[in-house]
Amino acid sequence: MKGRSALPRAAYLLGMLVVAGGLAGAFWGRTLLAKVDYFNVRQVEVVGAGWAAPDSLLQLAAIGSDRSVWEDFSDVEQRLVTHPLIEEARVRRSGLHGLRVVVREVEPLALVGVPDLRAVRADGTLLPIDPTSTSIDLPLVTVVAELAEDSTRLNEGPALEALHIFAELQALDPGLAALVSDFELVEDRGLMLNLVMSQPARSLALPADVDEVLVKRVRATLSDLRSRGVDAALIEARYADQIVVRRVQA
Repeated sequence: MKGRSALPRAAYLLGMLVVAGGLAGAFWGRTLLAKVDYFNVRQVEVVGAGWAAPDSLLQLAAIGSDRSVWEDFSDVEQRLVTHPLIEEARVRRSGLHGLRVVVREVEPLALVGVPDLRAVRADGTLLPIDPTSTSIDLPLVTVVAELAEDSTRLNEGPALEALHIFAELQALDPGLAALVSDFELVEDRGLMLNLVMSQPARSLALPADVDEVLVKRVRATLSDLRSRGVDAALIEARYADQIVVRRVQA
């Protein structure tokens, strides 16, 4: 008896799948399916969250169990991008009863003291990431920074200028930017960067205008120093059309 009762249920579910598959291709079909309680949301998962807590995103999404997986969730996507750590959000159907919330987070560029240590974006926006409670590997802006009146971003000044130049470097060569432990704006409006200890040079000086050709020259210089086993105190790249290497004094 048990086996026979399970057969009609399986046939019913199979029929539902066939009907859903046929209707889903048309807008009117999805609208029709959204009215069937069988397809109501039972599970929601968050994908792509690293800095933002998934629970906080689910709370912000506020997807009730009375909604269907076939609905349009653009309202949820719009709510999610109001989160200060979320750049983009998409809600996708996952099976007959589930939803997958796929998010792309904003990228913190560096750490800055204002005076507490805070993560900051390239445009100077402070992010709600606590460096003391999470593992975050970002370079430190060592120049004095000031907050704007609303306390959500940096004011115009040396720290913000330094961020702009470093953002150009990261866009051109993220790998080279990852070798920087800290940086600051120098008198000629260029950038002085200290490199991590594994590199053959301790510091790197860059002009305010960083381009692809310059970055390739710096990369080649680091490679040459490493191949020859030479330790340098500074790679000076602020001169026109040349790289000057200052050796470590014995």
